[in-house]
Amino acid sequence: MPEPELVHPVPAEDNRDWMDTLVATFLDNPYDEKFEKWAARWKRQWVPDRTWGYRDRGRYVATLATQDRRLTIPGVDGATRELAVDALTGVTVAPTHRRRGYLSTMLGASLTAAHERGDALSILVAAEWPIYGRFGYALSADGVGYTYYPRRPHATLSPPPAGSVYRVEPAELGDIAPAVFAAARSGRAGQIDRNGEWWPRRLGLDGYEPLDEKRPTWYVHEGPDGPDGVLAWHSTRDFELTGRLGAIAVDEFFAASDSAYRDLWAFLGGIDVIEEITLDDRPVDEPVRWLLRDARALTVTDRFDFLWVRLLDVPAALSARAYSAPGRVVFDVVDEDFGGFAAGRFVLEATDTDAKCTSTSEPAELRVSQRALASAYLGGFPLRGRGEVEELAPGALTRADAMFRTPLAPWCQTGF
Repeated sequence: MPEPELVHPVPAEDNRDWMDTLVATFLDNPYDEKFEKWAARWKRQWVPDRTWGYRDRGRYVATLATQDRRLTIPGVDGATRELAVDALTGVTVAPTHRRRGYLSTMLGASLTAAHERGDALSILVAAEWPIYGRFGYALSADGVGYTYYPRRPHATLSPPPAGSVYRVEPAELGDIAPAVFAAARSGRAGQIDRNGEWWPRRLGLDGYEPLDEKRPTWYVHEGPDGPDGVLAWHSTRDFELTGRLGAIAVDEFFAASDSAYRDLWAFLGGIDVIEEITLDDRPVDEPVRWLLRDARALTVTDRFDFLWVRLLDVPAALSARAYSAPGRVVFDVVDEDFGGFAAGRFVLEATDTDAKCTSTSEPAELRVSQRALASAYLGGFPLRGRGEVEELAPGALTRADAMFRTPLAPWCQTGF
């Protein structure tokens, strides 16, 4: 019996067969109408050189793809900068072909390609925690699910100014949403771009068909200088004449100004016949809780790991971001995972506005695993308290954590 073959690049004409395996392995249905729409979407953005697969008996049994994305990273005084990154997605191995090394081969090839391209880091959203650590990925940003109960006493904000929030059709958002989101995402590290075909897919424009029958209702917030906030929600439970009120789920919520953020929360809390609002992916430090007189009206329903990072070029990655405090630290970075791309000794020197990281032969002050450094990179998790960090010079750990922390927790609200 012939061995399964590694296919790379995967040609665009194989799109549907490749997607069939991806969808089935992720426990979705490859036989319904939604699958055909999904496959058509992927084909429009297909990049053969960034797509891998294994094929057995004419059918794909493993899949992997990467994307060229831009990630916001910490900047000066709470602002952000952008860094081009390798984004790993569509990773599956059919249950009939597990534990044969196919994932290791594909992922190893994709990381090597990213390193050779000069990408400073690779990112992913992990389906399962244990799988990706052995390739060097580490959790760098959490997400939180909230439930908001606006009918509780002291649970809402005063109404937004008349006319500041208005309903729009998706076709009206073609120019508005991308600009507002681009401005909004610059306020936090961890946000990835929605460039190219992202918004036409989301809004069902330019020939893209919506994936779901239940389509959200869209609203825009208008500030003094034009649109600066976007909100979308759909109903999850109707209200009843018995007195039981309805429920909605928020699909999109982003604001490029403090006033837009506050007004959209006020608008949400004031929607008639609603007693429960779910928000599935929000930052861990959601600011609205400090605006509500009763912050318990906003309840954390779950906290989950979302954005994972793998450093591929330590000098490039650490030189790209800014730091909350000036300082100098010599790191001995241990990278025993695939490729060992981040291993070495490096000195990081940061001022109030600039940073430079280079290789060095100086004595190390901190010995850290690449995974620990990747977790700390966006400012979401300190180095202190991890078993993979060894302080070799007194005060080095405190200094490093002060440098890497950020005013706001990193957050990624865009799946990939």
